[in-house]
Amino acid sequence: MKRKIKDYYRYVLYNIFKFIMLYTPKFLTKRILILIAKFAYKFNKEHINIAKVNLDLVYEESISKEKKEEIIFTSYKSLLFNMYEFVENQVISKEKLLKKASVENDEVILDAIRDNRKIIYITAHYGGWEIALPYVALKYGKLAVVNRKMDNPYMNKMYEEARDRNNITMLEKKVAAKGMLKAFKEKKAIALVIDQHMKSGIEIEFFGKKVMATDSTARMALKFDAIIIPIFCVMNDFRDYTLKFGDAIDCKNIDFKTDDKIKELTQMQSDLIENQIYEYPHLWFWQHKRWKKYYKNLYDRNK
Repeated sequence: MKRKIKDYYRYVLYNIFKFIMLYTPKFLTKRILILIAKFAYKFNKEHINIAKVNLDLVYEESISKEKKEEIIFTSYKSLLFNMYEFVENQVISKEKLLKKASVENDEVILDAIRDNRKIIYITAHYGGWEIALPYVALKYGKLAVVNRKMDNPYMNKMYEEARDRNNITMLEKKVAAKGMLKAFKEKKAIALVIDQHMKSGIEIEFFGKKVMATDSTARMALKFDAIIIPIFCVMNDFRDYTLKFGDAIDCKNIDFKTDDKIKELTQMQSDLIENQIYEYPHLWFWQHKRWKKYYKNLYDRNK
């Protein structure tokens, strides 16, 4: 009962936040979000520590402490702008959503559709990820997105309804394999966010450090002759994005160096995300424990 009350309380708070965001003039909304980002940057000690650990792992001493601090704050701002997108995209029209972004290199998608290829989109917690997949689903065709079910049932129901209105079918992570097979049979593309911490999977390197990564995209691509297309939604400003589509990874055209094609293909995808983060590091969500599997002790603030 306590858990149910707590979940409902959070759902009510979210709806209050939603109401304020939707009915406040946009120039004020932007200022409010930046203010919240400043507040989080000052008081959200646990996640600030996580971000600092991650930045130290990636950059070591190659950039200054001040630069790392700047990246962390801007990452919070990017996150708040992204949260706004989730709220607004539940209520605005397809036309208004598509006007928020320009696209680069969408020929890679159009060519895949023309050639009747199965498509696997990969992306990361980067920039405007809450606009990236709805944009693709509304403009280029229905998507089945692998995602972990939310613990809060009220929020999860709302989340699924929001995705559904934007041409997206949610696939529960625990049984994603069946869902992805069904999606391909229904002529849908598949999309996965592949930069989060995983307890299991396949060991690769990310910024030169060991991590676990999902190998499901590599397995599906190899088994079904699907192409993998990376998506990165670069946040230029509040409600202003550039959706970048990377060149397709086509297994038919890869000169694999080893017999472990799955690992090579998984590493290729991780390298694409790494390169994009290097380009605009302030847009990645540094506040999650990406390297927890092998560097768990570094995230303990008491050590």
